[in-house]
Formats: sequence, structure tokens, C-alpha cells
Amino acid sequence: MNEETLSDLHPAEAGLELLNLSKEEAAEKVRDFDLDFAAETLEALDPWQSSGIFLELPQQTRARLIERMHPDDSVDLLQEIPEEEGEKVLDFVDDLTRRRLTSLLEYPEDTAGGTMSPEVLSLPERMSVRSATEELRREEKQLEEINYVYVTDEEDRLTGVLPLRDIAFRDPDLQLREVMKEEVKSVRPEFDREKVARLFDRYDYLALPVVDEAGCLLGIITVDDVIDILRQENTEDMLEMVGISEAREESIWTPWNISMKHRLPWLVINLGTALLAAIVVSLFKRTIARFAILAVFMPVIAGQGGNSGSQTVALLVRGIALGEIDWEQGARALAKESVLGLLHGVSIGFIVGLIAYFWNGSLEIALIVGASMVLSMVVAGIAGVAIPLGLKKVGLDPALSANIWMTTVTDVAGFFFLLGLAAWFLV
Repeated sequence: MNEETLSDLHPAEAGLELLNLSKEEAAEKVRDFDLDFAAETLEALDPWQSSGIFLELPQQTRARLIERMHPDDSVDLLQEIPEEEGEKVLDFVDDLTRRRLTSLLEYPEDTAGGTMSPEVLSLPERMSVRSATEELRREEKQLEEINYVYVTDEEDRLTGVLPLRDIAFRDPDLQLREVMKEEVKSVRPEFDREKVARLFDRYDYLALPVVDEAGCLLGIITVDDVIDILRQENTEDMLEMVGISEAREESIWTPWNISMKHRLPWLVINLGTALLAAIVVSLFKRTIARFAILAVFMPVIAGQGGNSGSQTVALLVRGIALGEIDWEQGARALAKESVLGLLHGVSIGFIVGLIAYFWNGSLEIALIVGASMVLSMVVAGIAGVAIPLGLKKVGLDPALSANIWMTTVTDVAGFFFLLGLAAWFLV
């Protein structure tokens, strides 16, 4: 696809086409774009995707693109490139852009301050509705999004909010303080961005103002920013649950050497945990030698426990991410999943016990297999709650390694129960 065809696409579609090219080829295409279209195309990509293309561009082109991008998108992009490269870009942009971006770069990227845009319309509370309408017309093209008008006092403190609809239907001679809604939800710049996303989800906000300690308006977070947050966080959690570190930096098109660097450490850790299960099995070599049928059911017991535990882990990790469960509520979740594990274990254990009986004709083997399944499923339920909450308690991300530890626990427990019971009753 040539650059003329790319320029005819929507910026989001053009961005997807660029991802199919090498960074050098994509940068060459971007250089041929109109600057405004190029800026929109880079904004449509995740920052970690656009940063590689951005670094292949000439310094002057980088600066012109940063000036045309929305400030919050510019900051996200600058935070993805080496600090020295970001400083070079800031040396080439205009003074207004430099001041805006420098102030935003002071906030960590996972906070409300690092997510907000300073392009927010605030009007004095003594302004008339008529004057506010005229100001809206003047500012329409300069602002990222206008859903609300924020009202401030003489010291620039946020005092109220007005949906656009209210301005259209109010008496033009009234002052904004007479028609504004005084109850306005706001967040501080250090507020975690995932918590911001939850507020949007809970209250169906279209935008949320960010204020400083004095209540002065700093910027605004819009719903499109929240969609980006949720997509990035969900992608990271999903990949980290299967042990892909630095998940947000990797896609299916990531070069093999980088993918190997991200994935290999967790595969080595997984190998170490798998050896624990192997050690347990080695303790019962004589039992397996005398009752070879047990080897048939070893992966069944461990696999069912692992699947059951992974279901619990997935629910717990999601609940922790959404703020639905914390350490104090863990006992309730533990009790519920333990009972559920027992019920699942009895149901599945009865089925697999019957299979073992008809397969081998031994009632003892059938009872041991069934009992092992029950015990394994109960342990899976307990571990599925305890592991994510335990990782969260010690300050680790539950999504990053919960499944690896879950697999270890269910494998070790499943093998131990099956072979241990057999050794106890049969040998």
C-alpha cells in the first residue's frame, strides 16, 4: 500500500498499516504524510508502538508532530523514549508546548496528572451565559473535547460545572454561578489512573477535572483517555498472567530476540517450579512401579486442580484490579472458594473414580483417585484466593506470576495426594 492510499485512510487504520512495516519503513511513510494527519496517526497507536517510529524521524519533524498532538498524547509518547531524546525534542518545540509538556512530565505516567490534558475550558463564575456561549465558539477548535464547562472563582479554584446542554437552554443574562452545578467530582494529580477509570465506569462520566491541593483546575481526563487506560491495563494483565514480562512492549510482530528476552526468564522460573512436582513424584517411585495405573491418572488430577485454580485466580485478579476485593475481604472469598472446591471435587471425583474402577477393576484405586481429586480441588480453591491476595499484600502484581505459582501448587498437591494415599493404603 503506497503513502497516497494510506493518507486516504482514517488515522487509526493508517496506524495499523504502519505496524505491518519495519520502523524505518513506517517512519518513511510518516514523513510523507501531512503533519496533522501524521500526528493523528501516531495518536491512534499505543505510545510504545508509536515511539519506535517516532525515533526514526528527523528532529525537526519530531518537534512539529509533538506540537500538533494533544498534550496528553505527546507526554505519553515522550515517556516512552529515552530521556535524552525527549529533552532534544523539547528544545525544538515552541515555548507554549514546552511549558505544557514540562509541567505534565513531572507526574508519573500511571497517575491522573500523567494522563490529563491541560486543554480544558474554564470560565469565571461571574461571566454571563451569553458571554460563555461566545467564548465556546472561539475556543471550539483549540480544545480536545468539550462536554462540560468548568466554572472557577477569582482565584482559579474549581467551584462548579455546566454541561453544554445547560448553557444552550439557560437565560443568556444569567451568570454562570447562578446556573452551574456546585457538586463537581474531581481528582488530584497523584490519583492512580486505574482508579480514575473505575470512576468513569461507575458514574458514566464523559470527563473528569484534575485539581491541585488548593482546588485550582489543572486539566481534564476524557473518556477516550480512559478507554486507552483500560485497554493497556487489560492487555498487560492478560499477558503477564501467562508470564510475558514487559508485556506492553511486546506484540505478535515483536522481533524474536526481544520476545525471547521478555519470555525466557519466566519460562526458567516455571521450569524450577515444575521440578518441585517432579521431586514429589520421585519420592513415590516404588508406588508407581507397583501400581502403574496411577501414572495414568496423575495428569488428570493435577490438570483438573490447575484448571479449577486458574478460574479462581482469574476472578481474584480481576476483582483486585477493579477494587472489588482486598485483604480484609479475603476470608469471605477463601470460605466461598473452599466450599466450591469441595463441591467440584466431589462431583468430578465421583466421575473419575467410576472411570478408574471400570478401567482397572480395583475399588481401592477408584477410591484413592476420587479422594485425591476432592483434596486437590479444595487446595486449588484455597490457593486460587491465597496466592493473588498474598502477592498483592507483599506489593507484587498478582497478574504477573499468580498462574505460575498456582500451577506449582496444584501439580505438587495433586501428585502428593494421589501417590501419598496410594502409598499409605496399598503399599
